[in-house]
Amino acid sequence: MTELTLIEGRPKVFVISSDKELINEIRDYVESYEYDLVGHAGNKGDIFSEIDRKSPNLLFLDTDLEGMDLLDLAGDLELFNVPVILVVGMRFDETVDELLTSNPFGYLLKPLEEGEVQRSMAVALKKHEQNILSVKYAQDKIREKNVELVIEKSDSSFLLILCMALIILAVLTRNATWLQWLLLIPTLAMLINSLVSIKKQKKIIPFEEGEEPFISIFIPAHNEEYTIESTIRSVCACEYEKDGEPNFELIVVNDGSTDSTGEILAGLKNELPQLKIVTRHPPRSGKGKGFVLNDALALSRGDIIGVFDADTQVKTDFLSTIVKYLNGEVDGVQSRVKMFNKNENFLARMQHVEFASFGNTLIAKDNLDQTGFLGGNGQFVKKQAIIESGRWDGFAVTEDLNLAIKIILNGGKIRYCGECAVYQEAVTEWKAFFRQRVRWAIGNFETLFVYLPQILRSRISIAKKFNVIEHISFYSFNLLIFFGFIVSIINVISWFLFHNVTIIRMEAPFIVGILSVISFFPGIILALSRDKPGIQEFFKDLIKYYVYCFHLIPLFFLTMMEMMTRKERKWAKTEHKGGNK
Repeated sequence: MTELTLIEGRPKVFVISSDKELINEIRDYVESYEYDLVGHAGNKGDIFSEIDRKSPNLLFLDTDLEGMDLLDLAGDLELFNVPVILVVGMRFDETVDELLTSNPFGYLLKPLEEGEVQRSMAVALKKHEQNILSVKYAQDKIREKNVELVIEKSDSSFLLILCMALIILAVLTRNATWLQWLLLIPTLAMLINSLVSIKKQKKIIPFEEGEEPFISIFIPAHNEEYTIESTIRSVCACEYEKDGEPNFELIVVNDGSTDSTGEILAGLKNELPQLKIVTRHPPRSGKGKGFVLNDALALSRGDIIGVFDADTQVKTDFLSTIVKYLNGEVDGVQSRVKMFNKNENFLARMQHVEFASFGNTLIAKDNLDQTGFLGGNGQFVKKQAIIESGRWDGFAVTEDLNLAIKIILNGGKIRYCGECAVYQEAVTEWKAFFRQRVRWAIGNFETLFVYLPQILRSRISIAKKFNVIEHISFYSFNLLIFFGFIVSIINVISWFLFHNVTIIRMEAPFIVGILSVISFFPGIILALSRDKPGIQEFFKDLIKYYVYCFHLIPLFFLTMMEMMTRKERKWAKTEHKGGNK
């Protein structure tokens, strides 16, 4: 089997035919085009030995060749990885028809014309070169990701062992003073973010009337029959027009759906002029959200690219509001995220509070003139920034965070828009919830382990480096933070029950201990207050959220185990059921 190699020097051509007149005719056309005809053969034994010996870059196959099965011959020729141009003459039966439909490199009809022969050769070689480059790129990418997988496994093992060793040491020595000092930096960062988020964000400068950019919106869809229609109708109802026409397109990528998603999309196509449908079939489908988004990017017309999940609901002014944040030198913007089924149960309600808290942190980063980050739903980015960052990484478990880091390392800026929100469906079952959160945590750890050296070496400011590292290392501190909370709670209970008895000592200065405990609350208090709840509802949500956050302890262990045992990066999609809106 011939290796995948690019052509060096003059291309070499080989003719499979027993027609001497045809061979001589092709020889003349080939050599006048400054290619070399290196040989020809008309029987099966000679064909393969000569091709193996001469190593041509291009084959001409005469379909009038007699005495052999053309389909078998064509199948055997594929082993040489050489493009084939079919030369079709008198014979035109089912075999030739099947060859024509399966051959991607072209065909010629007898009698031959010099210009057509030369054009077909150039096109076939160009196609083949592009195929080789694509395969080589994929092979290099797979090798790169396999190396990253090894790094992630070793770093995950080290982090888990380190955290467990520190906890065991604290229990055995009955002293966790080191923990108070260790957590001082992340807890101070939480407190500073909370205080800074009180300030109003910088005023935005809208585009001049008539200068609003065209937007391409992408929605990846895999088995989304419960939510896809309402999502498409909601997005298409956006009032963002230019000259009386929608100033946006909606590209929905049906990624190998096996339910009724395809039929629903087909039914909406004629009704909604903004809607474009792209269908991916196996084996291309189901590989990851990043691959889906890159396919849509290749077909998009907009200067601004927006990404929505298939369970999204937005208000009609969403596009006209968020696009203003991309005027000027800003490369991306993330919208606020809310849960449309937040009152369905405890778990849904806490996710609503959690996203409000995350939004609060992004407001602080915006006010500090640090760059924000992209989420999977409601992100809008300039197309040029995506291209310059190498597009979405199809292998990344959290392609949104991966893209954000690459934009930041390129010197770009991402803002946060709290004026408008995407409403999405909260996960309402714990099993599905942990499946989703393990994927998110793995994405954070992937980014931390792979990009940390690049972040440290980058030319961005020290403040921005700290901002990025603090964000992507969030899950790294979870086990220790909540171990500290557990120790504090145990000590408080011990004081009340056993009168001044401390189970595990925490002897750092009083202010350090207080900061480690209370820094969790200001951000949540501010996040909850933005929705103006009643007093009773406010305190219930505050207490519930504190309890809810202890899920981060089992999440840490589940994530570490998954990262240490997985054999490949797999994208685990969140199922949408179309809950109570």
